[in-house]
Amino acid sequence: MPLTAVACVLTALLLGQPQTSPAASTPVERIGAPYLLDVCAVSGERIPADGGVVLIMDGTSDPAQTGREMRFCCTRCKSAFEKDPGKHVAKVDALVVADQLPRYPASAPCLVMTDEAMPDPRGPDAKDCKMVVWNNRLVRLCCKRCIRMFRADPAKYVAVLDAAVIREAKAAGRIKTCVVNGRPLHDRANWFVVGDRAAATCCRGCQPKAMAAPRGTVAKLDSTT
Repeated sequence: MPLTAVACVLTALLLGQPQTSPAASTPVERIGAPYLLDVCAVSGERIPADGGVVLIMDGTSDPAQTGREMRFCCTRCKSAFEKDPGKHVAKVDALVVADQLPRYPASAPCLVMTDEAMPDPRGPDAKDCKMVVWNNRLVRLCCKRCIRMFRADPAKYVAVLDAAVIREAKAAGRIKTCVVNGRPLHDRANWFVVGDRAAATCCRGCQPKAMAAPRGTVAKLDSTT
């Protein structure tokens, strides 16, 4: 053990303080999309206007969920979730599918086998494919092999989905102003994705402001498009 670490342990013992490793005190950062459902992950009650109680999963119960954000209406629901995450994650996944499928880009192919077309996400066969929820984001794939490949490098394939989301939003032409300051967009507008929605700002400097308050950003998008 390095001398500095030994000194820290000895100091903790002398002062009667608990010994903790640096990693244990490091908060887990969110990976993937924010939790944008308007209901609590446990009770199904509405999330308070202030965003409720947040939890970033540390992967203890399921490494595949590392960094996933969850939100609750109260601390009691957060505690219930932490006691048995698996009991609640499947329910949240179903809510994410129901929420995002109607907005899923129709032009998006299988994100891994990009030459494989997917059924219309708003058609009767919308669920006739493999659907995965990765850190609050719905992903549609063509087969189990593609699921394995996706899970090996999720960010790579979510980027393909983001590109389709932005492409369809530009084609629709409904986003005309900066989501932060309301200024009209120009040809060099900055496009990005918040949750599963396309957003645009007048410049790159405005994007961090939009990303820092994703629930408010989505509310603005919903009110203007």
